[in-house]
Amino acid sequence: MSNNPLQKHFRRPALWIKLPTLGRWYTDGSVAMNQEQQVRIFGLNAKDDIMLNTPDALLNGHALESVIQSCVPEVRDVKKLLQPDLDAIFLGIKAATNNGRFDIERKCEECKHENTFEVHCAPLINMTSYVEDSDTVVMIGTDLRVMIKPYSYEMRTMMIQKQLEEQRVLSAIENDQSITDDIQRADVLARSIDKLATLTFNLVAKSITAIEMLGADGMVVTDTDHIAEWLTNIDKNTADAVISAVNALNEVGPPKETDAQCSECGHKWKEKLSFDPALFFTQRSQP
Repeated sequence: MSNNPLQKHFRRPALWIKLPTLGRWYTDGSVAMNQEQQVRIFGLNAKDDIMLNTPDALLNGHALESVIQSCVPEVRDVKKLLQPDLDAIFLGIKAATNNGRFDIERKCEECKHENTFEVHCAPLINMTSYVEDSDTVVMIGTDLRVMIKPYSYEMRTMMIQKQLEEQRVLSAIENDQSITDDIQRADVLARSIDKLATLTFNLVAKSITAIEMLGADGMVVTDTDHIAEWLTNIDKNTADAVISAVNALNEVGPPKETDAQCSECGHKWKEKLSFDPALFFTQRSQP
C-alpha cells in the first residue's frame, strides 16, 4: 500500500505521561516506555468514542483494550497494565481529548444546589504519586517479608464483572415477590457476600509476587497455590495488613480527590475522583 498523503493530518500525541509504577513490573516488554518511564498519549478518535459509549463492550473489557491500544501505542499487552498506570492513562486520555478538562456534577450537601465543577487535568497529572520500594513490601513480624504488586487490568476486569453479577443477583432477590421467607433471603445474601469475599482474597493472592521466609528458613515462596492457601489460613490482623497494603498500592497515581465549593452557599468539601472508565467516559467527548 502506498503512503497516505493525508498522514500528516493524522492524530499526534497530545502529551507524555510518566507511569506511576515506573515500569517496575513490565520486564517482559508489555509496555515500551522511554528512559523517563513515559508513554505517549493520543486523544480519542471517533471510533474510540463510540466504543466507550457501548455499555456491553465497556463492561466486558473489549472497548477499553481497543481504546488503550489506540491512544497509548507503547502498551503492547493491555491485560498486564497495572491499576495505578491505568488511572494515569485514563486521565491522560481525558486530558488529550477534552482540552485538558472534565466536568463533575454534584449536589451541595448543605443547600442542595446543583453544582457543575470544571476540573483541570494538568494539576492532577502534576500531583501524581509514584510507587516506592517501601510500597511493595509488607513485613509480617520478623518472620515473613511479603512482596506485592497492584491489580492488573485483567484482574480489575474480573473483579468488576463478578461484582456486577452479584449486584444483579441481589437486585433480583429484592424484587422477587415470590421470596417471602426472610431466612431464605438472608441465606442468598450471605452466599453472595461469601463469593465477593472469596474474590477479594483471590485478587489479593494474585497480587502477592513472593513471600520470603526470614531467619533460619531462608526460603522464598512463589507458588501461587501455596500463597493463596497461606492467605486464607492466617489470622485476621495479618490478612488485613496484607489487604490494606495491596489496596494502598492500587491507590498510587493521580490524586483521588479535589477541592470543591458550592457556587450558591460557599460550602467547601473534598470531592472524590474516580477514574473508572465506566463513569469517567460516560459522556461523549466535547471539543
